[in-house]
Amino acid sequence: MTEKKSARKSTELGPQVYLGPNIQGGRLLQSTVFRTEVPQYLHPLLESQPAVAELIVPVQDMAAVQARIKTAGTAENVAYNQILKEGLNHDV
Repeated sequence: MTEKKSARKSTELGPQVYLGPNIQGGRLLQSTVFRTEVPQYLHPLLESQPAVAELIVPVQDMAAVQARIKTAGTAENVAYNQILKEGLNHDV
């Protein structure tokens, strides 16, 4: 999912939540809820790290996505592990 789609999706679907691991420096913490849209200061991160954008999902889908994150081979599991592998979650 691209950043533009994510930003569009957030305004169309209501509140969204980030379900990935904490991002270094406290830029984005797991379970952060965006009530209207993803803040502008996060857009560069979402553009450079599409896996982060993939784990911003509608709140109503939270339980299902969390289950898929734990299931090896799913898109959500791959995105979560990519964030861990790239070291975006160090020094939090």
